[in-house]
Amino acid sequence: MHTDSRSGQAAPERMAWYSPVLFGTAGLLLATASSHAQAQQATSAEQTAPGVSTLSAIQIGGQVDAPTEDTHSYTVPDSNLSTGLNMSLKETPQSVSVVTRQQMDDQAMETIGDVLGSTTGITFTELDNGARTTYRARGFDITNYKVDGLATVGGSAFSGAGNSFNMDLYDHVGIVRGANGLLGGIGDPSATIDLVRKRPGREFGGSLTLRGGSWDKKNLVGDINVPWTEDGRIRSRLVVSAEDSDGFRDREKLERQGVLASVEMDVTERTQVGIGYQYEHSITRGASWGANVPIWFADGTETNFSRKFNPVADWSKTKREGHTLFASVDHRFENDWKVSANYAYTSRDDLNNMGVVKVNNGGVVWPHWSQDGSGAYLNAIHSESESENNAFAVDLSGPFNLFGRQHELLFGLNGSRLRETSYTFNGSNCSIDGMPGFRGGCQYRTELPVTDWRYWDGSEYGNYQTFRTGARNVTRTTLYGGYVAGRFELTDDLSLVAGLRRSEYKTYVDGYNASGARTGRSGENRARAWTPYYGLVYNLTPTYSVYASYTDVFTPQTQKDESGGTLKPITGASYEAGIKGEWLNGALNASLAAFRSKQEDVALRDGDRLTPDGAQAYVTGTGIKVKGFDAELAGALTPSWNVYLGYTYLDVENNDTAERPDPRHLLRLNTTYRLSGALAGLTVGGGVSWQGKTIGVPYPGRPDGNGGFDDSPVSLSGYALFNAMARYEINKNLSATLNVSNLFDKTYYRQYGFYNGLIYGEPRRVTLSLQAKF
Repeated sequence: MHTDSRSGQAAPERMAWYSPVLFGTAGLLLATASSHAQAQQATSAEQTAPGVSTLSAIQIGGQVDAPTEDTHSYTVPDSNLSTGLNMSLKETPQSVSVVTRQQMDDQAMETIGDVLGSTTGITFTELDNGARTTYRARGFDITNYKVDGLATVGGSAFSGAGNSFNMDLYDHVGIVRGANGLLGGIGDPSATIDLVRKRPGREFGGSLTLRGGSWDKKNLVGDINVPWTEDGRIRSRLVVSAEDSDGFRDREKLERQGVLASVEMDVTERTQVGIGYQYEHSITRGASWGANVPIWFADGTETNFSRKFNPVADWSKTKREGHTLFASVDHRFENDWKVSANYAYTSRDDLNNMGVVKVNNGGVVWPHWSQDGSGAYLNAIHSESESENNAFAVDLSGPFNLFGRQHELLFGLNGSRLRETSYTFNGSNCSIDGMPGFRGGCQYRTELPVTDWRYWDGSEYGNYQTFRTGARNVTRTTLYGGYVAGRFELTDDLSLVAGLRRSEYKTYVDGYNASGARTGRSGENRARAWTPYYGLVYNLTPTYSVYASYTDVFTPQTQKDESGGTLKPITGASYEAGIKGEWLNGALNASLAAFRSKQEDVALRDGDRLTPDGAQAYVTGTGIKVKGFDAELAGALTPSWNVYLGYTYLDVENNDTAERPDPRHLLRLNTTYRLSGALAGLTVGGGVSWQGKTIGVPYPGRPDGNGGFDDSPVSLSGYALFNAMARYEINKNLSATLNVSNLFDKTYYRQYGFYNGLIYGEPRRVTLSLQAKF
C-alpha cells in the first residue's frame, strides 16, 4: 500500500529566410573566426589552444574517447555523432554542436535544461513546473535522446530521465541538428541529444566542489579518479552529487542526488573493457500541474501575479529515480579496424502527486478566479510508473584502400527494448481528505472549491492518500536496426559520406485488472523502414569546406483515430547545405548552414472526438514544412579567449494551427577571457540568450466576463537574458567562481496559454562555487 499525505507527498513577423542581411550577419562569424585564427597562426603555425588534447581518439561504445573536461575548450576536434564515422567537424556534412565540460563549469550548468537553453537552435516550453518540458529544434519536438550513444527515455514528461539528468556526472553533451535516423532509427528533423559520461583517467586526482546561492542553494560534488595499477591499466572513477535547495516560488524545494561509479581496464594493448553504475534521483516539492498561475481573472483582466506566487498544495511534488548498469568492450585490430560493443540497462520509478489551484476543464464549466477571492478550485493528479530499458550497440569500422585512395567503412547494429508500466488509480484507491477521486487517473478537477485563493497557504486540502492495486497498463516498445555507412575519398578534396539503415519498430499495450489478470491488448503498431543518408564535402582550402546532405524522416506514431486505428508513421525528408571553417588544429570551429525539412501525416487532435476506448482521437494533418539557417562559432579565438556563439533563423509553415512556439530569431552567446599580468588567475565572462517573439493560442481563451472566451492568437514579445561570471584561482588547487544568471532580472515566461495559465521564468540567480582540486 502506498500512502502519500501532507508530510510525504498578433500578426507573425515577415522576413524571407534567404535574407541577405541575415546571411551577412551570420557570415561575419566565419570572417571573425578567420581573422583571429590567422593572427594566432601567424605567431605559431602549430599552436594549439591550451589543454586541447592531442591523444589519438579511440572508439568506446559508439563514442569517441575524447573527454573535454581537461581541454579548457568550448569545442572538440572531431566527432562521430552524425554518422558513426569519426570525422573532424569540418568534414561532417551536418550541423553538430558540443557543450563541453569547461562551458558547463563556466556557466554553472547543472541540468539538461541549463545545457539546452544555451545551445544553438534549441528552445523549450514547459507544461508543468517540475514535470513536462518540451525541447524543440528546427520547428519540431526533440524525441531522440542518448547516453554514451545508446537510446534512453530522455524526454521530460510525467515519466522520463530528462527531469533527473544530473550534469555533474557528464563530461559533455553532443547535439546533432536535423534528422539522425541512420544511427537511431527515428529520424525526427529536430535534433538528437547525446550525453557522454565522465570516464576514469590513468592518474590519481579529484575535486570537491561546494555551491551556494540564491534561495538557500546548497550543493556538494565530490569527484575522484583512482588508478588501481601504477601504469593506470586498471582505473576507476567515483562522482557523487547532492543538492538541497529552495526555489524562487513559495513552497518550492529541490532535492537531487547523483552517483557515477565506473571501472575500466586495458586487457591488452588493443583491448579495453569498462563497467559502471549510475544513479540519478530528484524530488521537486511545490510542483504544479498544467501551468502555475492563471493569466486572467474571470472578467478578462490580467492577473499580473508575483513570480513567487505558487498556489500549490503543500503535499504537491514530483519524484524521479533511475538506476543504470552499463558495460563496454573495445578492440583494435592490427589493420586499424576496430570493434566496439556497448550495453546499458536502466530501471526507473516516477511519481507525480500534484495539486494546484488553477484553471482547468470541469466538463462544462471553466472556472476562473474572481478578484474578490472566489471562483478558485484545487486541481490534483496522481500517477506512478516504472520502466525498464535495455539498449545496445555493436559497431565494426575501419579503413580500406580502393583505386589508390583510403576510405572508411562502418557496419553496425543497435536497438532498444523498453517496458513501461503505468499504474491505474481511480476513485477506489485515491482520496483527498477522505473524498474519493472523481475521474480516471485519480484526477480532481473543479470539484474541490477553495475558500479564498488570496489566502491560500497550501493546507486547505491536506491529506492526499493513494494505494496501488494490480491494475496497470504495460507498454512494450522495441526498435532495432542494422546500418552501414562509409566515407569515400573521391578526389583529394571531395568526399562522399553515405549510409543506409533498416529499422524494425513494434509497440503494444497490455492492460491488467486489479487482480493482475490481463484484460486485453491495444495500441499495437508495427513499422519497417529504410533510411538513407547522403552527404558531400568539398575542401575549398585547408581551412574551409562546403557540404550538402540529405536523409529521410521516419517516426512511428501511437495516436489513434476515431475508429481505433493507429495512425501511420510520420514520413518526410531533411536537407542541409553549408560552409564550415576550422582553425588552430581544431581548437576553433565555425559553420553556416541552410536547412529545409518536412514532415507528413503528423497527428492532430480531432476536436472532442474519442477513440472506442475513450481516449482522445486524432487525425493526420497537412504536415509541417520548415526552412531556415543557423550559424555557430565555438572554441578559442586566442589561447585566453573562449567563445560559443550561435544564431538561428527559422520559418515554419504549418497550416493546421495558428500557434508558433518557435521564435524566428534565436541567439546564444557565451564567452570567457582569462586575464594576465597583475590580474593573472582571474577569468571573467558573460553572455546572452535572445529570442524573437512567438505566437500562442490560449486554451480555452481569454474570458470575456460573460461566460465566453476569445481564443485569438496572442503575440508574445521576445526577450534577452544576460549572464555574467568571474573565477579567481586562489592557488593551483583552489578556485572560487561567481555566476549571475538573468543579470537584469527580466520577467519572462516559460509557458503561456496552456489551460489559460502561465509559468514564469527564473528571476536573477546568484551562485558562488568553491572548488578544491587534489
